[in-house]
Amino acid sequence: MFLGILVLMVWAIVKSNEKTCTQISVLINAPNESKLYSKSDILHILKQNNIKWEGKVIKEIELSSVHKILAKENYIKSVDRVHFIGSKLQIEVTLYDILLEVQPQNGDKFLLDVNGVYLPYTPKIENDVIVAQGAIPSSFQLKETVSRNNSELYELFSMALLINENSFYKELFHKLYINDKQEIILYPSVGKLPILMGTAQDAQNKLKSLMYMYKDILPYMNEDKYVQLDLRFKNRIIATKSKA
Repeated sequence: MFLGILVLMVWAIVKSNEKTCTQISVLINAPNESKLYSKSDILHILKQNNIKWEGKVIKEIELSSVHKILAKENYIKSVDRVHFIGSKLQIEVTLYDILLEVQPQNGDKFLLDVNGVYLPYTPKIENDVIVAQGAIPSSFQLKETVSRNNSELYELFSMALLINENSFYKELFHKLYINDKQEIILYPSVGKLPILMGTAQDAQNKLKSLMYMYKDILPYMNEDKYVQLDLRFKNRIIATKSKA
């Protein structure tokens, strides 16, 4: 009985491998409907690498080659599965979740994902990605992870993570700057006043105080009389007056 079932299974596999591939499906796992790669981008990459599937017999399509080609792509974090469902070739990939667009004073722009992985810059990133500027070292190795040794960038990365985890902050802050003193400055999308944060130390409590400021105090302030908000000191927010 068992032998008969085994023979039938082998026969079914052999017969399925002799079928012709009728279609291809690409499933992209990406945060916030990322536009780093679309289905057409994935298919274009395969065609550029001479991977053909239209009218091909299933057994002639090397799934390992498809996997290997896509795994080399800059913004594909993982190739989760390449397999056939009947006569349909299905490809499943996961993209990197981009957190920061980094713009060093000297050097080329690059990206960091939510895990701190260095990636090359692409104009396809979404507009709501946080931009980091200022005194940032521009040397890095693609696909490596930012470390505490790169203190300026690590400070910005840590701050961006906190902003990204809270919908209020995420909507408010799209630009970070670090000066020569390694002090972080936030530039809000609402209001005129830049916010001097100092270091990322105790940043969570600083941001909580800032939320209270934005909701309960700032609407009643005349921002034209001030030049910045200063959060460098514990449990205090200092509004610096304009000299004019």
